[in-house]
Amino acid sequence: MELTGAGLGVPFEVSGQVATALGRTVEEVRAAEVDPLAAPAVDGIATAGIWRVRGAGWSAVVKVLRHVADGGLSVWRTDADPTHPFHWRREADAFADGLLGALPGDLRAPACHGVVPGPDGTLAIWMEDVAGREGSTWALPRYRLAAVHLGRVQGHLALAQLAGAPVLDRPWLSRGWLRMYVERRTARGAAEADPADPRVWSPPPVRRLVPADRVPAFQALWADRHRLLDVVDGLPRTLCQLDFHPRNLFDVAGQTVVIDWAFAGVGALGEDLGNLLVDAVTDFHLPPAKLPELFETLVGGYADGLSAAGLPGSGGAEVARMVAAGAAAKYGWLAPAIPAVVAQGRTTLNGRPIEESAPVWVACGDFLVQLADLALRGGAAPGAGRR
Repeated sequence: MELTGAGLGVPFEVSGQVATALGRTVEEVRAAEVDPLAAPAVDGIATAGIWRVRGAGWSAVVKVLRHVADGGLSVWRTDADPTHPFHWRREADAFADGLLGALPGDLRAPACHGVVPGPDGTLAIWMEDVAGREGSTWALPRYRLAAVHLGRVQGHLALAQLAGAPVLDRPWLSRGWLRMYVERRTARGAAEADPADPRVWSPPPVRRLVPADRVPAFQALWADRHRLLDVVDGLPRTLCQLDFHPRNLFDVAGQTVVIDWAFAGVGALGEDLGNLLVDAVTDFHLPPAKLPELFETLVGGYADGLSAAGLPGSGGAEVARMVAAGAAAKYGWLAPAIPAVVAQGRTTLNGRPIEESAPVWVACGDFLVQLADLALRGGAAPGAGRR
């Protein structure tokens, strides 16, 4: 049975389980209005589309997953192997497992109403329509609260893991996600514009966008990616969402609701916040000048959350190194991506004119160089001493 929206068929169905979870009949759900929310933003990704289904006094969000058999060189290409870091149906398995519905504290996933198989091997996840203030609109104090909430959850799970509890022994959880992501970025960079080759930095358009005196530091940061990954791998393990992006975070009555668990897996303490730190700026939610203050804000909140969970070794210096390692290991490719974009003849970077976005990415690259120094050599935390 297919729902229809705006006179068009949509690629998902409703089940009796979903209707019951919504407190409606199947017929009521089938008669609801359906509006598209999002289409795939990048090639190879598991998300086929996202829709909102609305009836009288109720609503739900439906996310449809599918496996893309040929994702080419896309960093986000899916895999059919359940043990692969980019397994296409991981989010559906995560909701079916129940772990996401039992997270302790004030960080939670959306409620899941059911997972319904669809045509052509797709899966439709029916979930809560989260009504809250999106992270892209937050001021720094709300970022701090999210870090506190995350620290409490991840600290609790890390303690359980260290004590030998099987809380993370779930076959659907990704393992080695960050290392696979960096490997894919490496392969893509080598195919487009190898940052180790000085010639890729020499074209006049690149020289206008990337100051020549910064190139050696950006090359060194990229060359250090394996050492940084080793630092991350040496940190305590916990449950990570692995796309901890402002647009995936919502304030709902003081709780932090996190959507998009497609990559959920076993990762390192600090790894999710390293993601949030960089994405908040590269995707233009905060200006680069806020990076030092944002770093301090996240580190302080996360340290408080880990401490509240009772995790030893969660002082400010230790937590700063965790977040620094996660960010620098994942995003060393940012500045080197600029020559690749120029080589392809593109005039936009991350959805904006390259003249506008490249300075933001260069500023993030400079900050990541400092974070790598902190993670690898115990350098001073960027913005240390700010008040």
